[in-house]
Amino acid sequence: MARVLLADLERVWRGGQEQALLLMAGLQKRGHNVELVAVRDAAIALRAQAAGIRVHAVSDSMRRIGAARRIRKLVAGEKRFDIVHGNEAHALTAAWLARSHRHVPLVAARRVAFPLSRSRISLARYGAASKILAVSEAARKQLLAAGLPSDRIEIVCDGVEMPGKIPTETREKARKRWGFVPEEIVMECVAALTEEKGHALLIEAFAKLRARPGGGLLRLLLAGDGRLRPQLEQRARDAGVQSAVVFAGFVPDVEAVYAAGDLFVFPSLQEGAGSSVLRAMAFGLPAVALKRGGVGEIIEDGRNGVLTPEATPEGLAQAVERVLADRPLMDRLSRAGRESVAQHYSAERMIDATEGIFLELIAEKARNK
Repeated sequence: MARVLLADLERVWRGGQEQALLLMAGLQKRGHNVELVAVRDAAIALRAQAAGIRVHAVSDSMRRIGAARRIRKLVAGEKRFDIVHGNEAHALTAAWLARSHRHVPLVAARRVAFPLSRSRISLARYGAASKILAVSEAARKQLLAAGLPSDRIEIVCDGVEMPGKIPTETREKARKRWGFVPEEIVMECVAALTEEKGHALLIEAFAKLRARPGGGLLRLLLAGDGRLRPQLEQRARDAGVQSAVVFAGFVPDVEAVYAAGDLFVFPSLQEGAGSSVLRAMAFGLPAVALKRGGVGEIIEDGRNGVLTPEATPEGLAQAVERVLADRPLMDRLSRAGRESVAQHYSAERMIDATEGIFLELIAEKARNK
């Protein structure tokens, strides 16, 4: 049995926090002891507590310093853990400041495909990790470009739980929740409202689709919140589609979003992987996305989804139109998407891979004592 201390200092709930909770719950189910260092009352702290995981809460103010002190006490002082996992950058900084790597193996997660900062502190904290878990080959390439050693980088893809077939009554209830009538076709996206997610591009593409013959039946459901929401709402008004776009905000029961939709569109301009794309595919939604970052590793154009290399409103609109105009294609993408997730991106595969790395590092540490 391994004793795992996972740290995540994000205040909001996004894909990385969902993956962390899946990992912790899965490891705990397999008999490992897993505890969490998190910001008090943050979404991941509350959900972990509800799942029966012990949480070491730190104050939101000076969260990295507070977490570093707590990690140091747990790892160096009480010596209660065999391994520390920094699930995001702030947590990794706290674990590095705590000098946890001098006592137990430190594992870092890298979920984005942005270039890694070349600052001394950034390189030092990643350099202290025994292993860095890159979510995709795109994320791995950025780590290599920063000069980090390849033998310390492992690709561990996101994993999602496979849902069952959505009952008709569940779908009807979800569509009524956001005011969709049966004949309407619902395009949707689940992502934080930030620049790199490409919502502005999606709204412009949606406006083009609405202006085409039959486009009046299209609706757009955007689930997620963020500081760009007022700007995006204004963009929808300027494009004349505000009445056809639903800004749902953060939806805790996000399964309802997937149940309501007909097509998932992911216009992210720079993505490490895209766990919401995987969730959509698992629910059987045909997926359309930009060929950027790790998304191009998940979707094979024309087989289990549709990709467009053009980050333009017209390019995205054409990709969506390609799917909507071909019902047999939609059905094939739906089936193939679910099969791809089940075979390559299940939660169990993610937990298996991470558990194996943890146990290998712990065993190596024991051999070198």
